[in-house]
Amino acid sequence: MADIEIRQAHELDQDDARRRVNELAEDLTRKLHVNCEWQGDTLLFKRPGAQGAIQLGAGFVEVKVKLGMLVKPMKDKIEVQIRDQMQRSLA
Repeated sequence: MADIEIRQAHELDQDDARRRVNELAEDLTRKLHVNCEWQGDTLLFKRPGAQGAIQLGAGFVEVKVKLGMLVKPMKDKIEVQIRDQMQRSLA
């Protein structure tokens, strides 16, 4: 069960949505040392304290994040940051 679940609608075609999610993944890798791997239309990510997936759907992107015990107290702050980044990336 995910600690954070966010679904963001968009009007992008699938290729553009994938490109933008990939740019987000590259940013996460640089800033937070997150390991990312595509499996079909799902980008899996993992780092100490958090793991999850970004699923590309028709007209939406869904993020699910499982937080480790040490990171759970920061859940609200992390969720706000994810929402903000998704809105900017998919606008």
